[in-house]
Amino acid sequence: MNASARSRHASRLLVLAACAALSAAPAPSRAESFGAVCEGALYAGAASPLVLVGAIAGVGAVVVGGYTTFDVGESFYVGFRETSRALQDVPPKPFVAPGEFGRNNAMLGAEMEADEGGDGIPQIADLAIDPRLQIGDGDTDVIGLRLALFSAENRNVSGLDVCLLAGHTIGDETGVQIGLFDLVGGDTLGLQLGGLSCVSRGSLRGIQVAGLFGTAAGDEPSYGLQLAAIAARAREFRGIQLGYVAVADDLRGLQLGGYAEADRVLGGQVALAARADAVDGFQAGLVNVCLDLDASPRAGEMRGAQIGLVNVCDSGAGLQLGLWNQARTFAGVQIGLCNVIAEGPVPFLPIVNASF
Repeated sequence: MNASARSRHASRLLVLAACAALSAAPAPSRAESFGAVCEGALYAGAASPLVLVGAIAGVGAVVVGGYTTFDVGESFYVGFRETSRALQDVPPKPFVAPGEFGRNNAMLGAEMEADEGGDGIPQIADLAIDPRLQIGDGDTDVIGLRLALFSAENRNVSGLDVCLLAGHTIGDETGVQIGLFDLVGGDTLGLQLGGLSCVSRGSLRGIQVAGLFGTAAGDEPSYGLQLAAIAARAREFRGIQLGYVAVADDLRGLQLGGYAEADRVLGGQVALAARADAVDGFQAGLVNVCLDLDASPRAGEMRGAQIGLVNVCDSGAGLQLGLWNQARTFAGVQIGLCNVIAEGPVPFLPIVNASF
């Protein structure tokens, strides 16, 4: 065997040995998978606190969202149910007089007394340029459709209501109202969309979205979602209220905004600055204040948590977490740079203070 043949033979032996070694070694994909599993486990362990916080926040969102969705859905259901019942109660009329369609709904043949003691006959449609150029009038109910180039005025409206400038409903609005300015003198059930403002002088059950200002001023509680770019205002509100300024007398749910204010809170406030007279839940903002401003029986009492840079309450129970935490009396833990419990065992402590 010459040198060239021996060299080729040695090369073949090296190749065979390399192949044997590679076949005996574990598959690279398995090694990579094992490494990926280990890496994933490390990341999962490091991220577990965030996962826990996210899970808690998710559960809270589901609860609040489910509560609000239920109320909104109920509002739409009630509105369509009442509209359907009203239409079913309308008896037929055998003769339709020409020209009477707009004024007395003769096309539908309606013969029913209006609510609230009136004697008007509801229309299935009303068209208007403004209240002076309108088929119906302020004593007419609309069950179906109202369209106005500028504005319109009716007593009660159920269905779709579109007024490009302003829609004025003297009584109750049920369904969908769209306009630049929306004004309802009674209760609103359904969806109210205003390019600039939405006002319901009665209670709101549904969704109110306003470009600038939204108001639900009824004595009865309002339910659902209230959203306004500048200010959202309600008396008793159950659901989610969102605005640069969000204000409610009695809140059960969640307030979100630059400034959130309520006399009584059962739920939460999330804002740059949050103020309340009494809190059962939490306040989360740069500045959180719960103080005795109106001398009500529970004014200044916070039960839950305040989380922010500055947290102040008159009397509290739970947790204060921030740079400056202050309370007159407190049953719980304060964590921050400066912690003050004026009438506690230790009036001032840095880092952690507690009283039980």
